[in-house]
Amino acid sequence: VESIFYSMKQRDEQIKWSADNARLKDRGSKILNIFSYNTLIKTLSKLPTNSWEESHQCCLRIDDIIEEMKCSTSPNAVMQCLPNAIMAWTKCAEEAGKDKERVRLCADKTGAHIDALINSMQPNGGNDNFSANNIIRAVNNSIALCGRAGMPSKADELFAKAKECNTYNLETLSTVIDALCENGLEDIAHVEQANKYLTIFEQDKMRMSRTTVPDMKFTAMYNSVISGYLNCDTKKIGLEQAHALLAHMVSSHESNPRHIARPNTTSFARVMSALSHRGDNTKRLEELLSKMEALHQRRNNVPTSSRDAELVANVAPNIVVYNLLLKSYARSNDDEALQSAMKLLGRMESRPDVKPDDISNSYILALLSRKDGADANGTTSSSENQKLINPSLTSLDIDSLNIDDLNLNLDDLNLNGQNQVPTSKSFKSIMNVYATTGTLEGAEKGAELIRKLEEMHSSGEIGFKPDIFLYNKQMNAWSLCERNNNDESISPAGKAQEILDSICEKYEGGEEELSPNDVSFSVCIHAWTKSNLPDAADRAEQLLRRKEAFAKKNCSNVQIKSTDYNSVISKFKDDKPLTGPERATLLFEEMLQKYGSSEDQTKPTASTLNALLDVYAKCYKRNLADKAHGYLNRMNQSHKEGKGSILPDVISYRSVIDAWIRQWHKDSPQKVDGLVKEMIEKYEHEGRTDLRPDSNSLNLVLKACSHAPAMWEETNSTEKGDDNPIAIANRVFSTLKGKNEYGATPTHATYSFMFHIYRQHMNFRDQRYPPLMRTLWKHCCRDGLVSQFSLDSFRDSVLEHHFWEAIGGEERFERLGITREDIRISDLPKEWSRNVTEKIKAKAS
Repeated sequence: VESIFYSMKQRDEQIKWSADNARLKDRGSKILNIFSYNTLIKTLSKLPTNSWEESHQCCLRIDDIIEEMKCSTSPNAVMQCLPNAIMAWTKCAEEAGKDKERVRLCADKTGAHIDALINSMQPNGGNDNFSANNIIRAVNNSIALCGRAGMPSKADELFAKAKECNTYNLETLSTVIDALCENGLEDIAHVEQANKYLTIFEQDKMRMSRTTVPDMKFTAMYNSVISGYLNCDTKKIGLEQAHALLAHMVSSHESNPRHIARPNTTSFARVMSALSHRGDNTKRLEELLSKMEALHQRRNNVPTSSRDAELVANVAPNIVVYNLLLKSYARSNDDEALQSAMKLLGRMESRPDVKPDDISNSYILALLSRKDGADANGTTSSSENQKLINPSLTSLDIDSLNIDDLNLNLDDLNLNGQNQVPTSKSFKSIMNVYATTGTLEGAEKGAELIRKLEEMHSSGEIGFKPDIFLYNKQMNAWSLCERNNNDESISPAGKAQEILDSICEKYEGGEEELSPNDVSFSVCIHAWTKSNLPDAADRAEQLLRRKEAFAKKNCSNVQIKSTDYNSVISKFKDDKPLTGPERATLLFEEMLQKYGSSEDQTKPTASTLNALLDVYAKCYKRNLADKAHGYLNRMNQSHKEGKGSILPDVISYRSVIDAWIRQWHKDSPQKVDGLVKEMIEKYEHEGRTDLRPDSNSLNLVLKACSHAPAMWEETNSTEKGDDNPIAIANRVFSTLKGKNEYGATPTHATYSFMFHIYRQHMNFRDQRYPPLMRTLWKHCCRDGLVSQFSLDSFRDSVLEHHFWEAIGGEERFERLGITREDIRISDLPKEWSRNVTEKIKAKAS
């Protein structure tokens, strides 16, 4: 850009010299004019930059160009370029991020340009030479930047000048209000000034037109002032002012639907959030929520086709505002807080558009967890009552609720005297909180909840008892914490089965409403499949047999599903290596025989086959890869002949490939290569898009070659021709590096496997070895695929001096105290790892 500018400038100087020395009769027009200067400034402002420093340099160059223009062009030309200079400094401020000093520097620069621009203009119009839109846009950008830089007074000053010259619009007013309000923390006076501007605008707008239609732009300005008050330096005064402004909006809208001060949901939510955080404002929150519901009902009563539809306030109570009131109840000292909360929970459940969530349930649980604080006379002091409040309820953060603190005192739910008996539906929502924690504490609290409900039903205190849904939820709570259970004294799977045994006993005793269903058995089966106990596989299989027996008697509620078999088959990979694969095979064959011709959910699927193949792949017993390969071929042939329901998918193929790789067999590379070729053939000739080869599929061939026993010492290894691991790897690598119809390209793993393959199968004394490794490393760097994986593989595959030479020399790393073993990809040029995903980089670090 600079070179082009210099050439244009040089040509103008040459023409001027020629004309001055009578070498030209007519010097003609200059190349550098207002348009070329403006284009230059725009180009510099839009150049891609990698840092604030680069953007700053571009802006400084733009300022230099503005100074040059003052000497070579008219003042009018300079003024026309200033808006683009302001735009450049605004962009530079964006590069500064949260660095206040840099943002303030950019704001000072834009302010100086705006001052120059406005000072050259005539007050109250008469500026036809300028583009009004460009000037107003520049003013708005500068005001916004001053607000962001913490310079509200400067923003106010620019707005005053803009008004004086009549170079402002509604966006300018909105921008200065935002700039003043976002600095309310410095001084509430800035918010007061913004409110003053808004009041003047409101009075002028309502006086000038009686047919005004409220607009979201107006509401946004009111909401900005509300936020400013709520975030100002005097919290108490600010809250009262925000609440007063919201009250003004509500009353103005109710008295005149055309008034511009029309509230929306955000207006209420901001004030209600502040009220819920600052003291006990439960009554005020109840009033505001009631007002929201009234306005929402008013909106629903107006037909969408009516002219009044565009005038009604867009207010809809959502889960957030309901939770704010629930939070206030949870923090309140009022004895009626629990009853009020339960009533509110009922209102929420009755609305189709608002459903209690985990946060709602956490506040209900917090109310239930209050310990009895009554003295002998049944009274509770204020100080004692305050102790009942869960101290973790000081913020609207579900994660802050410690489940250990939720010591249920469900006696508080004996609300019969107040006609507020809790419903089963409410407790199903509450149980969801416990059931999804995935912790032993959560499961134990859920068990305590069910136990207490059983007791209260038995004593007649409540009119419902736990149903199969609650029991299933509790079993699932135990199942979820099984995987991460570190307490050997507790078996979550055993706890889940105890519940199943109990409900089965109750059902057989005549309580038909507690008939176990599919979920009851399946949850327990899955719990045992996640257990680490030695007999877990046996217990899972026993439950499967039990479910089959129950299904024969109660086929309407319980049905065997393929997922049940899949889970148990997969669990056998944790069984003894000598018996696990055989047991998995027997169960798989049993399923084929029993349900192979079924048309419902019991029919074996590819997932069933994959469960078996996974057992083979994860077991190091010899010859299982051959067996897995045989099942793959058998299922393919059976499906082709129309005799089976299982069509092997990509997971099936990859499981068999994994089995061959884990065998560490000399024929593994050929077998894996053959499987990938089979996938390609089915993709190309049978339209199996799920088997389309990708980088990962081809990398598996390389992985098999790298895991095969070393071949470099075998005297007849060269006679294997195309079946040699190096030959197979070279062919696959060429496919990845070249153009292919699959879109497969090399990855960091590709190079890592290639380094390992040459190390494993090629004699490092071979004179071709060092240049081959060096060339492969250069390709890896050029492709930007140097990960920690590929770097470690290369380091392990070459001599020390070759490694130092490849990464730029040992001296630089010695000065930094970095040894050969300590080098990470972060120590190398970023360009070398530019195509390695951030996830892989993070994993390496």
